[in-house]
Amino acid sequence: MDLYKEKPWHSYRDGIVDFLNLRKSGNPAHASFEVDFTRATNIISERRKQGDKSNSTIAYLLWSFAQSVKQHPNMQGIKKNKKIILFDDVDIAMMFEKELPDGEKVPVPYIFRAMQNKSYTDICKELVNVKNKDISEFNRKKKSTLFKGLPGFMRVFILKSIIKDPLKRKTALGTVAYSTLGFSIRNRKFWPVPIGPYPCAIGSGSTYTEGEKIKWCLTISFDHDMNDGAPVVRFGQTFINLMESGEGLNA
Repeated sequence: MDLYKEKPWHSYRDGIVDFLNLRKSGNPAHASFEVDFTRATNIISERRKQGDKSNSTIAYLLWSFAQSVKQHPNMQGIKKNKKIILFDDVDIAMMFEKELPDGEKVPVPYIFRAMQNKSYTDICKELVNVKNKDISEFNRKKKSTLFKGLPGFMRVFILKSIIKDPLKRKTALGTVAYSTLGFSIRNRKFWPVPIGPYPCAIGSGSTYTEGEKIKWCLTISFDHDMNDGAPVVRFGQTFINLMESGEGLNA
């Protein structure tokens, strides 16, 4: 007789599955690479020594991501009929792990709005604020009991109908995404591949040392329906240059 255990399927996972199923359209492509994060790491470490403990490597990645999308707005383009909508604001979606009253840890989405206008210090402060928030403080709209009771394909159909409007899509999902999958892995090479209904997403993998250099493994996922290789390479080059330069860390 086989032995096994059972645990409940929490309803929040239906929302995660619905979210991932929104990706069923489009043709995702991925590019993995490394950045030499030595200079930025040294500057961030020095800022911490001076007493500001909020300094964060993730905050600098978010800053670099936002500035790169600002320079290459096609990376967050959204197709509407025979047109492509290009927003001025770069709204970056990111997941945070929070604890439910019963102790269950769940991923909760948060959207950093208009990131292209925020300094590195602004982002550090917002990141700390979000990390310290209790799950009850997140603005999570409750879905109706009727909606939750619908079959999965119907829920996804309704959600897709809603986000066909680029403005509603931006409000609900943001314009691009960042995933920390693999960020906690150290001293080995590991590249994550982020997924989700975004025209562009960056996944941060492991960091490792190579001599005196600190390398960070990263992956860009993009919708090939929206962008071809050359524009993505130009975006990637801008992003890499910013990450390696340390530009913006004194703001």
